[in-house]
Amino acid sequence: MSPIRRRVNRRTGRSLHTAARAFVALPVGLAAAALTLAGQPGRAARWQGRLAGGQGWTGGRVLGRAVFGLPLDVAAFVLVGYALFNSVRNFGYPIWYLGTDYHHAWGGPTMAGVWAVHASGWAVCLYVLLRWPVRWLANGQRAVAARVLGGRAVAAPAHLVEA
Repeated sequence: MSPIRRRVNRRTGRSLHTAARAFVALPVGLAAAALTLAGQPGRAARWQGRLAGGQGWTGGRVLGRAVFGLPLDVAAFVLVGYALFNSVRNFGYPIWYLGTDYHHAWGGPTMAGVWAVHASGWAVCLYVLLRWPVRWLANGQRAVAARVLGGRAVAAPAHLVEA
C-alpha cells in the first residue's frame, strides 16, 4: 500500500473514530448520570472515563459533565445521526428509489448515473461534516471534560490534535 493511501486510510479512520465518540457522548453521559443518581457513581465514573479519558471522575463530576456538556453532546448526536441517516439513504439510493421514476433525477436517466451522482455528492458532504464540524464539537466535548476534571489534562487522541 502506498504511503499516500495509508495516510488517507488513517485520516478516515480517525475521523470516523472521532465521530463515533462524539455521537455516543450523549447516551453515555445520560446513562452515567442516571447511574450516579441511582447510587452507582463508581460504575458511572468508569463509563465516563472510558469515553472522555482522564482520571479522577467522581459521581459529581460525571453529573457536571452531563449537564455542562449537554449542548455539545446534543449537537454532535444530531449532526452525526443526520450523517448516518443520509449515508444509508444516499449510498443505498437504488434500494430506496428503484420503484420510482428516477429518469429525471440528478444523474439520470440510468440508475447507475443517479446512484453515482447521489453517492459522490454525499461523500463530499460527509467528508466536510466529519472533517470539521464534528471535530470542533469533539474538541469542545474534550474541553468540557477537562474543565470538569478541575483543569487536569484529558489525554487528547492524536486525531483531535492533528491539523
